[in-house]
Amino acid sequence: MKYGTNRPWLTLALLLTLAFSLNQALPAQTQTERLQTGIAYFEAGKTAEAKAIFDQLVAENFVNNDLYYYLGSALIRQKNPEAALPHFNKILQSAPNSPYGYIGKAQYDIAKANYASAETQLNTAVQKDPNCAEAYYHRGLLRGYQKKLDLSIADLEKCLQLKGNHAYAHYNIGLAYYQKGRKDLTITHFQKFLYLAPEAPEAAQVKALLSRI
Repeated sequence: MKYGTNRPWLTLALLLTLAFSLNQALPAQTQTERLQTGIAYFEAGKTAEAKAIFDQLVAENFVNNDLYYYLGSALIRQKNPEAALPHFNKILQSAPNSPYGYIGKAQYDIAKANYASAETQLNTAVQKDPNCAEAYYHRGLLRGYQKKLDLSIADLEKCLQLKGNHAYAHYNIGLAYYQKGRKDLTITHFQKFLYLAPEAPEAAQVKALLSRI
């Protein structure tokens, strides 16, 4: 009769190896990877989490125009346009042909209710890059503030053609269609917003509106 060999030491060694591998630290994210994480937070409506990452990158002297744009945009969301403006100016100084400095300045102007200047900035951004989704998004917002619903919808639709997962474009076009009485399109865009940004501050409002449709 052949008996099995008992090797408890081998089992222990395998367990220790597995535990060691599981406890190995993951490779640290690069600054660019952390920036992308912050942008993802921002686009999902998690502004405070995003800004914490952006602030840390600035403290590390990370020079990047995307960082300046999204940090400035986060400050706009937090209703601090004066702190946002220097970040947008940095983009214009280093990359005058980039649309993002102009979009940033437009956000500042909108926060100050200077809509004529904002429109000029956004038209310039579209001229600089006709395929920039953010330019159409913010021009759509501006036209919404001006009660130009059809023009707002046209710009937001263009934004979504270029970037279909733009959560806040879905949110704002949903609001525009709600005002126009288009319940079908309101539901479509609000549901997409909730899918893309379920933890956004506006999610509760969207759910409440959907419950009344």
